[in-house]
Amino acid sequence: MADGTPGDAHDIFGAAMACLHGELGVAGCGGGWVLAYFSRLCSPHDVPRPLRPLPTYRLPRQLPGLLGALRGSPAAPRRSCRGRAGALLHRLLEVGAGEGSLPPRPPEAASGT
Repeated sequence: MADGTPGDAHDIFGAAMACLHGELGVAGCGGGWVLAYFSRLCSPHDVPRPLRPLPTYRLPRQLPGLLGALRGSPAAPRRSCRGRAGALLHRLLEVGAGEGSLPPRPPEAASGT
């Protein structure tokens, strides 16, 4: 409020939703917006209906997907635990190679045998 007293939380929420609704309408199909929520604080049903079409990430479990979305990377396919570890190793090797460093050599090649 103008005099510094807090307003009704619903008024503030409504105003924020109106701003978001306008932004999302202009951007069309999300326009780079994503939504993240903490699984212990709320559920997918707590997400306001106008925001449900956005890519949604449940934290902390889907933090890697959120980080990828913020970087502009496509979402990674779901894999088993072993598959995720292999994908992470592959990604680390790609990043290292992209920075000009050589990928690590297998132990037998490094020892000269």
